[in-house]
Amino acid sequence: METTIGGGEGRKETGAAPPGVRGPGVDGQFFTTVNGVTVKLAEPMARGEHILDRAGLVPAADYALIQVLRHGTRLIGLGETVDLQAEATEVFRAFRTDRVFLFTLNGQSYEWGAEKIPEPELRSIGHVSQDEVLVLDRDGTDIDLTPTDVVDLGHHGTAHLHTEKRLVTVFFENKPVEIPRGTYTTEQLKKLFNVQEGYVLEYINEEGQLTPLKPGAKLRVREGMKFFEQVPCGGSS
Repeated sequence: METTIGGGEGRKETGAAPPGVRGPGVDGQFFTTVNGVTVKLAEPMARGEHILDRAGLVPAADYALIQVLRHGTRLIGLGETVDLQAEATEVFRAFRTDRVFLFTLNGQSYEWGAEKIPEPELRSIGHVSQDEVLVLDRDGTDIDLTPTDVVDLGHHGTAHLHTEKRLVTVFFENKPVEIPRGTYTTEQLKKLFNVQEGYVLEYINEEGQLTPLKPGAKLRVREGMKFFEQVPCGGSS
């Protein structure tokens, strides 16, 4: 399912509209898009039912109309009136469903009309840049999403997501090093930092303690982490 985020086809103003106000198109009609299709109306004040009807989605009661905002989305009731002259009325999504699913992205609430949503669609409606990673908090574990992932919004209530930088800056021997975020083995980190042969790689944990990384151990690397190499006690690593 493709999401179109934009001002709609043929958006041209007949005159200078006040800031925050969308004027009609060159034909004098007001417009928006529903599922990427331009919908035109003679009057700027339109009920949700009317927008669905003009989009050819009938009976309107079978559909959930979702307004895509700059920060979040919201369900528009059939009898709720929307002013198409207002900003953030350019894009709507409609779903043939009797359920609405909830999720949050960076603490902002979203309502959606499909139980499953692909990562590219989440990225699009959330205006997430390509230098950021979408992270799903599921059962207390952070899961980095890839473009092929699909999030099940019907899984145990509201899904919670946040974004993190794709690259993080960590410190090795107090010198900054920029690396891809993610989970690394001890051996991968040693190679990445060019740790001297036979030396132990240590890091400062969340409690502020210097902790050695055991062979084969895995560590999720986060922004600002500090690593050091040490001569092993007793000459072993």
